[in-house]
Amino acid sequence: MKRNVLIFFFFMLFLTPLAAEVRAMPPLIIRSAASSGFGGSHVAFTDNVHALFVNPAAIMRVEQWSFVTLAPTIYSPQSTLTLFNSSRSLIQGDTNALGTAADTLSRQQGKMPLGLELREFPLSFAWVVNGFGVGLWNNTSVNFNIVGTNLEVQVMEDIMLPVGFSFKILDHDRHSFDAGITLKPFARVWLYEQESILNLLEEDSEFLDQVRIPLIAGAGFNLGFLYRWDLGFQAALTLDDIFTRGTVIGGFSDYVEKNTYYVPFTMNAGLAYNFVLGRHLSDAHPALRDLSFVLAFDWRDALGILNQDDLLNQRNMLLNLGLGLQVSMLNMFYFRLGMNDMLPALGIGFNLGPLKIDAAYYGKEFGNEPGQLSAAALDLSIALRPNASKMDWPWTRGSLIGLMSGNQ
Repeated sequence: MKRNVLIFFFFMLFLTPLAAEVRAMPPLIIRSAASSGFGGSHVAFTDNVHALFVNPAAIMRVEQWSFVTLAPTIYSPQSTLTLFNSSRSLIQGDTNALGTAADTLSRQQGKMPLGLELREFPLSFAWVVNGFGVGLWNNTSVNFNIVGTNLEVQVMEDIMLPVGFSFKILDHDRHSFDAGITLKPFARVWLYEQESILNLLEEDSEFLDQVRIPLIAGAGFNLGFLYRWDLGFQAALTLDDIFTRGTVIGGFSDYVEKNTYYVPFTMNAGLAYNFVLGRHLSDAHPALRDLSFVLAFDWRDALGILNQDDLLNQRNMLLNLGLGLQVSMLNMFYFRLGMNDMLPALGIGFNLGPLKIDAAYYGKEFGNEPGQLSAAALDLSIALRPNASKMDWPWTRGSLIGLMSGNQ
């Protein structure tokens, strides 16, 4: 019986692609307003439950619950509101609204990314503590990109159940080196289509009849490594989506799809330095001892540099660079700024015990080249994340190097 089960899973994972088209799809991620205002997620500096996705090695020092989160994002907020009001006026019979909409498109030179996201609602549970973590999250995103007379539509609903483990490779005096793995079972409903706006306006348009809305189920895993020096320096490397595959198990359209989907592998490297005033000046005023400055730099999808000749399908490597600066006072007030996608980011945050409030205004690039299809984005996050009780898991009580040397 066990042999038959193993054969079945081998067939599903490795042989199914031989009988169906294998298509790439976007990665499964959970963004946060805190990271958006900080130049994106940083693999060398992640200290909350989202470490399950950003860098599983970091969960060694995370002690946090997550219960309730409301985290909306709106892209091109001013243009989106203008077009929404124009559409509402047009429905009410105001033909002047067409001119308003045309003026909005003209100001954007015929290129306009529109959309919104709603993260971690209604599913928002996570428990990450000292080397083990589990979460149950969903992410809803709707994106409309208008480029000239073409419309690109992408709608995704993701449900993710990440489970992460981390362990110590080195734990000696002022230095530590941790590794971690996150298993990522998921289900995704994905609509992605491109069509000419002129064709959509035709009465006999067959766009809706051709739309594919598959229900994809699968799993994948990430690996992460994190080095810490207690002076505040940290370095990290993550290998994301080493093997992430999904199979179509159903659909919400008349189009029958039998494709297999995968998320492309990425390797990400990062550095961070956390300067805490009280760590270096023991006689500093009590109000200033917790004053800290964090500088973080990331090179995301570092292997993309090998494919820079493929301009049609590969992002410019400059878009994969991230830089962030965070200043915090009293472990309560946060000011953030950074650069991601070669666009600026700005954010603020408030740590009110279990209640975390963050906001960010930043740029996002939907194209493959800087400035090709850029949009402003506005993020807000209100989350209930109390501290979790410290745990002492058996696999975290010693380091691998210590066990091998006989010192533990």
